[in-house]
Amino acid sequence: MFWYPLLAVLIWSGNAIVSKLAAGTIEPGVIAFYRWLLAWSLLTPFMARAVWQQRQQIRPYLRQLMVLALLGMMLNQSLGYYAAQSISAVNIGILNALIPLLTVLLSLWLLRERPTLGIATGSLLSFAGLLWLVSEGNPARLLAQGISHGDLLMMGAVFTYALYGVLLKRWSLPFSGWMMLYLQMSAALLWLFPDFLRASSRALTADNLPLVLYAALPASLL
Repeated sequence: MFWYPLLAVLIWSGNAIVSKLAAGTIEPGVIAFYRWLLAWSLLTPFMARAVWQQRQQIRPYLRQLMVLALLGMMLNQSLGYYAAQSISAVNIGILNALIPLLTVLLSLWLLRERPTLGIATGSLLSFAGLLWLVSEGNPARLLAQGISHGDLLMMGAVFTYALYGVLLKRWSLPFSGWMMLYLQMSAALLWLFPDFLRASSRALTADNLPLVLYAALPASLL
């Protein structure tokens, strides 16, 4: 089981690079929509019948599913793509390190969970390391220079994903993993469609198709 979270971290590290490569190659709203559309299309033959059979059980949880999709698949991904237009892949990866700390803080509020000494210590060390890296060894510089627009967008992406994880735990919806993923994808496509329509170009090309495939297959399905 140790390899599963390690593989997830490696895939998400690659996704930070893909997000940066997408800047200038494909519009944020377009790659965000296409990645979930492709993943959704691949799952549909396996999930559509089960969704139809369980439609009565699904209906009471539509509000929660829409909120989870908004946080974890629409806002998190879209803000990350917009942030990548002005910050480096390294900064994206560094700011993603805030997710565990924010998850601990939100769990205190929403789940009434008390962190262990190890979790609290690890979170503080993670935050201290983040400040050191972002400020290049001079935290006081952040006060003088401020935080860039791209960093703020990425921090918004990080916050929405931490909140997503905590709500996922709090609500504990009664669906299997694949069913949860598919239902959230379906809702996310509704959230993402308006931004997709606003894009000046929605064409898939030889340059941006590999980026969409990575975002859809390893980073979304796997």
